Amino acid sequence: MTTDLWMLVLFTLWGLVLIYIPSGGRLRAAGVAWGLGNREHHPEFPAWIGRAQRAAANHAENWPLFAAAVVVVHLAGRADDVSALACQVFLGARVAHAVFYLAGLIGVRTLAYYVAIAALLTVYSRLLP
Repeated sequence: MTTDLWMLVLFTLWGLVLIYIPSGGRLRAAGVAWGLGNREHHPEFPAWIGRAQRAAANHAENWPLFAAAVVVVHLAGRADDVSALACQVFLGARVAHAVFYLAGLIGVRTLAYYVAIAALLTVYSRLLP
């Protein structure tokens, strides 16, 4: 399996982690009884839980863009050392983006976002003749 595909697998698994961070935070803040109930009433949650939810949603928005790039480049037989490195940079930047989002660090979060976008475009560039 190519490095590109492994990075897609790891990015997908990172998404699984991101899904459970806000839900775990809400459960810890509100208690098990609230978590097992209908959750019709929400207590006030710490701000980081909202940021974690938005980071998970942002990951979900970026997943199909990355998956399409990796799969198309792989199927076209254009995966190479450049796409492999770009996929690794993308994964690292997206993990950093989520961590910075959770921490509320706007400047470096934005930088990580743009690094990931540049890496994603680099993967797509492998399709050019």
